[in-house]
Amino acid sequence: MVSARETIVWGPCDDEPDATDASLECGRLSVPLDHADPVGERLQLALVRLPAVEGDAVGVLLVNPGGPGASGVDMVLQGAAGLPYELGAERFDIVGFDPRGVDRSGGIECLTDAEMDATMYVDDTPDTPEEQAALDAAESLFDDACVARYGDGLRHYSTEATARDMDLLRAALGEQLITYYGASYGTYLGAVYATLFPDRVRAMVLDAAYEPTGDTIEEQYSAQLVGFEQAFDGWVAWCQQDTSCAVHGPDVWATWEQLADALDAAPVPAQDGRSANQTVLYGATTAALYSESSWPVLADAMAAAQAGDGTGLYRLADGYAGRNPDGTYPSLLQSQVVIDCASGLGFDPPDDPEALAARLQELAPRFGADLVAEDFTEDGCAGLVPGVEPPALGHEGTAPVLVIGGTGDPATPFRWAEELRDLMGPNAVLVTYTGEGHGFVGVSSCVTDLAAATIRTTSLPTADVVCDPDPDVPRPVWWDAVPRPDVVVPIDGSAAVLAPLGLTPRDGWHEVFGTALGPEAVLGAYGGSLGAAGFQEAGREQLDDDILQDVWFTQDGEVLSVVAIGSATLTELVLDGLVEPGGSIVVVSHFPLA
Repeated sequence: MVSARETIVWGPCDDEPDATDASLECGRLSVPLDHADPVGERLQLALVRLPAVEGDAVGVLLVNPGGPGASGVDMVLQGAAGLPYELGAERFDIVGFDPRGVDRSGGIECLTDAEMDATMYVDDTPDTPEEQAALDAAESLFDDACVARYGDGLRHYSTEATARDMDLLRAALGEQLITYYGASYGTYLGAVYATLFPDRVRAMVLDAAYEPTGDTIEEQYSAQLVGFEQAFDGWVAWCQQDTSCAVHGPDVWATWEQLADALDAAPVPAQDGRSANQTVLYGATTAALYSESSWPVLADAMAAAQAGDGTGLYRLADGYAGRNPDGTYPSLLQSQVVIDCASGLGFDPPDDPEALAARLQELAPRFGADLVAEDFTEDGCAGLVPGVEPPALGHEGTAPVLVIGGTGDPATPFRWAEELRDLMGPNAVLVTYTGEGHGFVGVSSCVTDLAAATIRTTSLPTADVVCDPDPDVPRPVWWDAVPRPDVVVPIDGSAAVLAPLGLTPRDGWHEVFGTALGPEAVLGAYGGSLGAAGFQEAGREQLDDDILQDVWFTQDGEVLSVVAIGSATLTELVLDGLVEPGGSIVVVSHFPLA
C-alpha cells in the first residue's frame, strides 16, 4: 500500500510525442482496484509532472480536465508552455494524471475501434426497419461488451475511487496539502475529494462547475438539453445578424432543420470516404456550441455540406467524439459511460415518461423534438453498474474554493455552480461569467486572474464576482506595416484554423494564410520581410514536430507572432484540404501586452 514515505520514480517522457518540453517527467503510481482491499488487484496510474518554472516548488498543483474520461496527462503535455502562467502556478509542480479507466491508466475498452466507428454515427431517427435494427444493436452492444469483459469490476471505476487515488498520489508526492484545478466533471471530482479529505486541501479552483447529484428527475434530463438549446439560440441569433456567417439568413434555424432533413434522406460524402448524415450534423453542432470561437466553423461546415461535402461536419463531430483521423479512439467515450454509472451519476427512469417527454419538448423544442416516452423507460445504468448512490457532498475544511459558472454554458448549467458553491462551505466564492462557452479560465482575463490569485496566494474575493467577456482585440494601427511575402495567400475558413488552436478575437488580432512551402521555408520568407520592415526578432520556438513559431517586436515593444503549421499537424486536425499537399498554414497574430 502506498504511504507518505514512498515515492514515485520519475523519468523522461520518451513515449509521449507531445512531450516537447524537456523538463517534463513521467511516472506511474500503483493503486488498489478496490480501496477496501488494498492488497488485492492493482491499477497503474499514468502521471506527468511539469516542474515549477520559477524557482523551487512551493507545492503541487493537481489538474483534471473533466469528461469524465479526459486525460490529465494530455492536459499537462499539451499545455506545458502556458499552464503555469495561466493558472498562476509558476512556483508549483503541475501534476496531471489519467484517472483509473482512462487512456494510459487501464483505459476502459469495451468496444474495438472498428465497433466504435460502426456505431458512432448510426442514424438515431430510424425511418426503416433496417435503420431501427441498426440503432437497437448499437445501443445494446456497449453494455453487453463491458459486462463480458469487466464484470463486477466496473463498480470500481467511480469518482470516489478516483478521489481516493488522488489522496494516495498526494501522499506519494510527499505533500501534506494539495492545490487543485478541475474543469467540468473535474469540479465534481475536486468536490468529492474535498468532502472525503477536507484537511488535505490548500486551495481549489472549480471551473465550469458540475454538480448533478441533487437534481430532480426533470432537472436530471433537462439540464444539458436546455443548456444546448439556449446556446443554439445564441448561435442562430449571431448567424442571423452577422453577414460573415456562411449560412446567414433571416431564419437560420430553418436552414439547419432543412439540412438535417436532407442529410437524413441522403448523407453527403466526406473526403475520407465516410458519409455524413443528420447524426453527424447533430454531433458537429453540439461540439461547436462548447465555444463561441467555433460558431463560424459550424456555419462553414454547414455551407460545405449544403454543397455536397461533409468533411467539415465530421471535423467538428470527430473532435467532440475524440476520433482520430486514422479511425482510432481514446478511451474517453467508453470510460465516460462507465465512470458515470459507477459514480451513481446515471439517470433514473421517471414515474411518468410520457409527461417528461412532453415537458422536455416544451423546454427544448429543437434539441428535444425527437424525444418520446420510450427514451425514458429504463435506467441507463441498469446494464452496467446498477443501484449506485453518489456520496453526499460537503466541504468542512477551511481551504479557499473558487467556483466558476457561466450563464451561457451549454454543458453545465449555472445553477450547478451556485449549488456547488453552497456545498463547498463558508470559504467558497462564486464567479459568474456572463459569456458563452464551457470552461472560462484562459478565456476571460477576469476569471483567469481570479483563478491565478487563488492558486498562487490562496486569495479569494471578499464576495461573489461577476466577470463579463473580454472585448475583441482591435486591429493594431501598425498592422499595415506587417509585410506579406509573395509565397503566402489569404485562405477562406480562417475560423476553422483558429478554433482548434484555441485562438479567438478576444486574445489577439489574427490573420491566416496558406502556402505551398514547409514551416521552416515560409518562416524564412517572413523573416527576411519582417527584418527589412524594421521588426526586431525575439527568437524561434519549436512548438511541435512540424509547428514553428517566430516572435517579433515592433519598435514600441508590441508582440507579433508568426506560426507555421506543417502538413502532419494539418492532417491530424483535418485541415490539410485548405492548402496544397505538403504545404503549411501560417497564423500571424498580435497579442496585446498585459
